[in-house]
Amino acid sequence: MWNFLLALFVGSTVGSTRTAQRIVRPLLVLFAIGVIIAGIVYVGVVVKAVSERSNPPHVHAHSTH
Repeated sequence: MWNFLLALFVGSTVGSTRTAQRIVRPLLVLFAIGVIIAGIVYVGVVVKAVSERSNPPHVHAHSTH
């Protein structure tokens, strides 16, 4: 998997060198961790918005008197 990602992001000739693997692999790991954190934050925001919409309103829209 790492070889494929290295070849995809930095080109097949550079992706096979040892230096490129030492530099790009931590960057890909950091990118993956960032995507996971962003996904967790997004899910939290969506769950909060859905739970707020499902609560009944505290103030009635129309007065009955």
